[in-house]
Amino acid sequence: MEVERGQSAVIDAALIAPILILILLMGLVISSSNTNVFMLEKNEKRYAEDLTYSFLKSTVRYVQYTDSSGNQIILEDKTVEHLISEDLYLRVTGGAEISTVKKGIEDKMNATLKSLTHPEYEFSFHASYHGASFVIGDGTLPDNKMSYTTYIDMPQNGDKVTITMYVWRVR
Repeated sequence: MEVERGQSAVIDAALIAPILILILLMGLVISSSNTNVFMLEKNEKRYAEDLTYSFLKSTVRYVQYTDSSGNQIILEDKTVEHLISEDLYLRVTGGAEISTVKKGIEDKMNATLKSLTHPEYEFSFHASYHGASFVIGDGTLPDNKMSYTTYIDMPQNGDKVTITMYVWRVR
């Protein structure tokens, strides 16, 4: 009688154990895929923040533009943060020919940001102040993107410039 119970228990365990293992593995796969998506989004959000900070603190060696009087203005060794303020100030006050600001300042900032961005990502950087704004990078935003918004000071009056960095994975 005890031999039959032992054999019955072994047979039951042999049949039930694979089913339990299968259920546990399915639960693990489902939960890990959600965790991976969450971690990927968290990492990309952090990447947008880190990229923004690195970009703002980067130094651009030599930029130039033409002011509204036709004078050639040369700025050497300025941070991107300073150049953003300069660009928006010139746009608000009409203090320069915007085409030379785009070519002299924004193109240099675009090259700097492109060199900082990992090849797996595309970016779009937006800056605005008192109705003036500009975009560096891709102006068309995909549905699936991460963003980071922060504010920098305008040196002239202490007002705030709103900046937003959008990043998305392309590979």
